[in-house]
Amino acid sequence: MSLSAEILCRIVGIETDTADIAKNTRVTKAEYFRALSDGDGANQAQVIYSDARASAGTDTFQLSSLPDTRDGAAVTIAFTAVKAMYVRNTHATNSLTLSASASPFASQIVVVPQGVVLVANPSNTGALSFIGAAVTHFITAPVGTTYEIVIVGEGSIT
Repeated sequence: MSLSAEILCRIVGIETDTADIAKNTRVTKAEYFRALSDGDGANQAQVIYSDARASAGTDTFQLSSLPDTRDGAAVTIAFTAVKAMYVRNTHATNSLTLSASASPFASQIVVVPQGVVLVANPSNTGALSFIGAAVTHFITAPVGTTYEIVIVGEGSIT
């Protein structure tokens, strides 16, 4: 199995003033793009985990031993480096909270309804305290809160 992935975040803002005679338009563009090829170094990844879920209250993601079902088969993904983590809250009214077991990540990230969090580090180790492979991640939300999660990194599937 080989993997290629693209991480893209784009923001385009267009502002138009309401002056009487002259109208000015201001365009703001910001973009992050990173292509990951198959492998275990900088700008490389080997495995991906994705799921659309409804919260059980607290969902636990142990990245060094993450159970998954692929093509009807139960497998375990063992991340050794995480290059990107994406969480999208698809619920209309409930917020969800991301937290991690690793220090120094002592705070939490609240994702409001329809909000998104993207954390990326395509370096050789993929080491960010929040998305390190040895970290346990928790998503806490009212039961039934829907969300999507995607994790891309180095590792293996057994």
